[in-house]
Amino acid sequence: MSPTQTARQQFDALILTTNLFAPAGQGVAATEPEYRFDAERTIGSLASSLASVHRSPVQPATLLAEPDLLLTTDFLVELALRFAEADQAHPKELSPPYRHMSRVRLTQILQDGAGAIEQKPAEPVLLQGAPRLSNLRFSGQDLIGFEDWTQAAIGDAYFDLARAAQDLLNTFGPQPIQAFFGEYGLQHPDPVRLDWYLLAAELCAQP
Repeated sequence: MSPTQTARQQFDALILTTNLFAPAGQGVAATEPEYRFDAERTIGSLASSLASVHRSPVQPATLLAEPDLLLTTDFLVELALRFAEADQAHPKELSPPYRHMSRVRLTQILQDGAGAIEQKPAEPVLLQGAPRLSNLRFSGQDLIGFEDWTQAAIGDAYFDLARAAQDLLNTFGPQPIQAFFGEYGLQHPDPVRLDWYLLAAELCAQP
């Protein structure tokens, strides 16, 4: 068995230990009307689920040594540069907060800001990768977990936090964002780190 196979098996086992793996087709998405109506509970469920995922112990050295499992700032910048190049041929409209600047300029800002993120490296955690309401599954009032784990990785928790915040912003507007971070257990999010990963999430979305 190769080291890569060993790392992948350990990683898959780590995902299962979260008890938040929802089998495909099981349960109802949190975007359904009954869960959107009870926004406070749904947002709290997303925050607490993400906090639980991030508390999963990432200890085996084989996991941290396997590049394919790590989500780094370098990788995100490289992906953003690739998408910026592809965008020139097939332009994709940016979200409203970013439309006042070109994708090329925003990508340069992302690249320039990566150093500030790397200066204070975060403790690597298990990342869900796609912590959207459409990926969170319920059975009645019971939370099952996340259905899609194909983007799971190991990296900075702010990657997941930014993606979740972006999805909540698009769904409910800005009002619940503070409550989301409070439920997660982060009373004072790092604005620089959050803004950088929000921009990365925007620029690394598939064109």
